[in-house]
Amino acid sequence: MAGQRGFNLIEVLATLAIASFLMGIAVPSYQRILEQQSQMLALARLQAVLSHARLMANVNATSATAIKVEDRGLILCYSTNGQDCSTETATNDNILVLTKKDRQLVHFSSGAGFILIWPAPELLIRPLPNRGSTGTFLPCTGFKHVKPKGITLSSAGSLRVNDGTGRATNLKLITELANQCL
Repeated sequence: MAGQRGFNLIEVLATLAIASFLMGIAVPSYQRILEQQSQMLALARLQAVLSHARLMANVNATSATAIKVEDRGLILCYSTNGQDCSTETATNDNILVLTKKDRQLVHFSSGAGFILIWPAPELLIRPLPNRGSTGTFLPCTGFKHVKPKGITLSSAGSLRVNDGTGRATNLKLITELANQCL
């Protein structure tokens, strides 16, 4: 037992101090990375669903020439069951795409569990060159470490990521939508 040597109290305390300092830096960075990844996933999914709806609105318009112009287009709405539009808003991020005329199912996108803030309970996507609904969608992925970003849909059907930069109205809109998430 003469050759065995253990750690003294100073060495143990120094090791604990270094480990706690590193954990204090690593854990918040990891949380920020998780929030960024959740936000990017939700934005990419939302952008894909909106792009798909816009494309399908144009395809339906060219293949259904017997339908009156005012009946053409698609409706986007919340859905809890994947079949019907839900009257409850901001409860989930399941998106249902229906035809405007007879409300037939075109597409259902099951969400990742985040609340999604919409500009209206139902959104109309019309085939180009007609104008449809406009608005900004905001996935509530948590904004403790990252600033909120939404997808803005123009009346012409173009999509862009809106992080509140640029005009003062963008910042006000994103802030108002983020407050609805809380």
